[in-house]
Amino acid sequence: MKPRESVLTVDGRTVLVQRKSIKNMYLRVDQQTGWLKVSAPRFTSDLAIVGFVRGREAWIEKALANEKQKASQPVRTFSAADRRAFRAKCAASLERWQPLVGRRASGFSVRDMKTRWGSCNTRTGHLNFNLKLLDLPQECLDYVVVHELCHLWVNGHSKAFWTHVERVYPDWRRVRKELRKRQ
Repeated sequence: MKPRESVLTVDGRTVLVQRKSIKNMYLRVDQQTGWLKVSAPRFTSDLAIVGFVRGREAWIEKALANEKQKASQPVRTFSAADRRAFRAKCAASLERWQPLVGRRASGFSVRDMKTRWGSCNTRTGHLNFNLKLLDLPQECLDYVVVHELCHLWVNGHSKAFWTHVERVYPDWRRVRKELRKRQ
């Protein structure tokens, strides 16, 4: 079923609302327009969405400041050579970590992703890695590789999942914290 879209104004801010088949509400800032975007369960009222947005005022201010700072920085573009180099780094990292995790990916892709460092299709075993990892220390790529491979054991981020990550990559908390600073 297609998401239903509408626009609300909350305290002078434009909010694009997408109602879809999800369980929770999510808020983000659109990088191009600076608009707030809310994803909400299909039958959520406008009043509930307004309350949700108002309750996150401090986060919104911080996110808008971060977007303003990002907009002032030059945009990194990746050449074909960059993509080849990153594919080689990913392949090497996978070869190193797959035996330790105990699962093998069916394949992987490199993409210039906006909001994630990696993703895993648990049905097919295919992994995706964000090209921006090319500019970060090797430990960041290694953590993302381990994280996504562990999803081949456990779908989601339950305690069992983090136990798998901890077993293979004990320093994951520090590296994850570093990655979150760079998003």
